[in-house]
Amino acid sequence: MSTTHSYATGAEREQAEAYFSDLLSYSLERLSKEPELLRADQDQLRRQAQEATKTHYRAFIAAAEGLETTLAELEGVSCHLDALAADLPALSSACDTFTQSAAQFAAKRSENKQLLKQHPVLLELLEVPQLMDACVRNGNYDDALDLRAFVAKMALLHADLKIVQQLVAEVEAASEAMLAGLMAKLRGPIQLPECLRIVGCLRRLAPFPEPELRRRFLQCREEWLAELVRELDDTNVYEYVKRLTDVHRLQLFDVVMQFRAIFSDDSSPQETVGGTSSGTSTESRDGGAVYSWAQHRLVFYLETLAGVLPRIGEGGSLASVLEHCMYCGMSLGRVGLDFRGLLVPLFEAQVLRLYANSVKAATDMFVMLLDVHKWVAMPAVAARVRQAGSTADPSTPKGEDSAGPPYALLEHAPLAVLTNGLLAAFNELRHCAPLSLCSSVAAILQEALEGAVRVMAHYRATRALEDTNSVHFEAACTAMTGSVVPYIAACFGRIYPGQGKLIDVRRATAALNAPPPVVEEGTPQPASSDTSALTSA
Repeated sequence: MSTTHSYATGAEREQAEAYFSDLLSYSLERLSKEPELLRADQDQLRRQAQEATKTHYRAFIAAAEGLETTLAELEGVSCHLDALAADLPALSSACDTFTQSAAQFAAKRSENKQLLKQHPVLLELLEVPQLMDACVRNGNYDDALDLRAFVAKMALLHADLKIVQQLVAEVEAASEAMLAGLMAKLRGPIQLPECLRIVGCLRRLAPFPEPELRRRFLQCREEWLAELVRELDDTNVYEYVKRLTDVHRLQLFDVVMQFRAIFSDDSSPQETVGGTSSGTSTESRDGGAVYSWAQHRLVFYLETLAGVLPRIGEGGSLASVLEHCMYCGMSLGRVGLDFRGLLVPLFEAQVLRLYANSVKAATDMFVMLLDVHKWVAMPAVAARVRQAGSTADPSTPKGEDSAGPPYALLEHAPLAVLTNGLLAAFNELRHCAPLSLCSSVAAILQEALEGAVRVMAHYRATRALEDTNSVHFEAACTAMTGSVVPYIAACFGRIYPGQGKLIDVRRATAALNAPPPVVEEGTPQPASSDTSALTSA
């Protein structure tokens, strides 16, 4: 509006200047008439205005109304402009926010475009955990460890990325599965090359420090060996002991060799001070764990052996088991585990127990037969004895026939049973007759012979036999002192050459060599022979 007013004022000024310029050019007469002319023009203009008003009154009314409307609208526009001016800061802030959001969306769009471009590479990265798991399940541990190292390197470079953190977590889970698989392989049958490979993988995986790795290795091999022992069938003791020995011989040897091959060169020897090692050597450090474990296994083996040996009741089987155990000790001696010296007490005790039981069974049977035997002649047996005596070599000393027991024993069943029983004991002993048991065996045999002789002496002293029966019994006593005891002593000397003197034949037969006591008439006789002396023996 101010611009329009200024424009109108300038036009009127130009008209006024032009009019004044015309006035200056008028004459005086013309100037005197000028007021009237001006009034006439004014009247004419008034009449024209009135006529125009009458003619165009509608336009004037519309113009007035339009002006009024325009003024009202201008007032509304002014109010809206004030409100707009008040809202302009918020609009400016919203525009700034939009600009920032647009920049962020543009950056994300750029990232998504880059992601789309690198989609094959990212897909391969996301498949690393599955690929590592497949390698573990198929036994490709080296490839699995390479993938693990790749992810670990990527984690160092991009530790802040969530996708990398997720990959690391999944790879660690696969690593745990691989560790479980490697430890399971160590608990099974495994040869040295595979064992070296597995321990190498464990070292790359690095779940344990080196001392713990050695302990875990021995723990796994212990579980494998214990499982093998548990699977053995102990129904047949002889086969059980042989298989138990074979298991320890093979497995202990393999484990010690594997341990030496894997861990013997892990640390360098200690520096020496004054020509003496300032610490334990590499060999002693490496061997400490494995030999402690081997000692534990050998103690278990010896305790098991001591528990099952009493169930072996045959000397031949016992000798075979001893030979098998000695071979095991000799084989393990190549790796420093020779335990043969510890076997001697176990087998000595069993040999002595087996021999003592056999001797006791023979003497018990002798006592039982002596109590019920009828002292009568057996014609057929006597004829055979006389025939054998006529063909015997007269130069052979009494009781020292190398071919077999004296034929005179065929006339006396209790003596034959006693002799056969003692020979059976010698047959069990001859398979495994330790020289260290010579004195103990001689003592058992000496007491058994003395006890048998005392039983016969007591029988003679307490039984009143008829003349015929008495003759046969006295012949039996003569055979006992002159044939059985010397023959048994000679047999002992054949088992232990040069040790026959340990059996004192004179002392063993002293009870029967003494003159028999006179039994007075009317003295009551016991119903059976007294066996307390033999039983105590």
